[in-house]
Amino acid sequence: MNLELRHLRYFVALAEELNFARAAARLNMTQPPLSQQILQMEAEIGAALFVRGRRPLRLTAAGLDLLEDARRLLTHADSVMDNARRAARGERGTLVVAFIIGALPRLLPNLLNRYRAQYPGVRIDLREMVSPLQCEALASGEIDVGVMRPMEKQPAIRTLELVREEMLLALPHSHTLATRTFLNAEEVCHEPFIAFSNTSARYFDDIAQRFFRQASKLPEVVQVANQLYTVLALVAGGIGVALVPESARHMAFPNVAFVRLAADEALHASLVLGWNELSPPEPVLEHFIAIASASMPSVQPLI
Repeated sequence: MNLELRHLRYFVALAEELNFARAAARLNMTQPPLSQQILQMEAEIGAALFVRGRRPLRLTAAGLDLLEDARRLLTHADSVMDNARRAARGERGTLVVAFIIGALPRLLPNLLNRYRAQYPGVRIDLREMVSPLQCEALASGEIDVGVMRPMEKQPAIRTLELVREEMLLALPHSHTLATRTFLNAEEVCHEPFIAFSNTSARYFDDIAQRFFRQASKLPEVVQVANQLYTVLALVAGGIGVALVPESARHMAFPNVAFVRLAADEALHASLVLGWNELSPPEPVLEHFIAIASASMPSVQPLI
């Protein structure tokens, strides 16, 4: 006979009731099978667990020792089963979330707060990662979900637009154009320009290219950067001007002013939630997507 959890449950019930009839009723079984199971346990252990022949029953020294361990094992087993059930419901586990800097000011914190409020038992593993690398990480399964800029269509990557924000011109606060309400491409193309990389930040580079098609010439690019924080730091240092999303206002860089763009085509930047729809469905991810989708109307103004 190999001892199983059910045998320990039989033993604990009898040890606590010290009466076969009451223990059997508690276990929803009849008395003879319970008595037989206890006898088999004693035979397997090689020692009596109960002193019989007197009422109420009394535990032997071996029984007293087993009771403590049995309770501990059953509590742990119940906890293991409960954790597995909670994981199956998406209430436990780990969710790996990648993000770009542009999601930090308000969007990502608000989304995470909403998720944590409903699923506090899920551990969130956050990883800063530019959008192209997020797509690669989603394809390989390195991350579960990403907050990124829209990328070229990927076969397995599905996206959900979270916000659409206006593009602005960032320039040093002391710049002569900083007091203007609007600036067009012709006025901006003569300024030293800080460009986003056409590889790691191609999304913003494409937007800049569309904007400057309306000018008589392309601006002189004096610096190329990958991250929005870097671009704003360069603007603050007087290196040049840059096209940035409106969320840059919330990054609190000193000495940076923002002016709206006058353009034939409205220029906007989107932030999207991306995930690999070919990956096995995981409840923790499904809940995150559902919360992001339900939060869209209230999240958008926060950027």
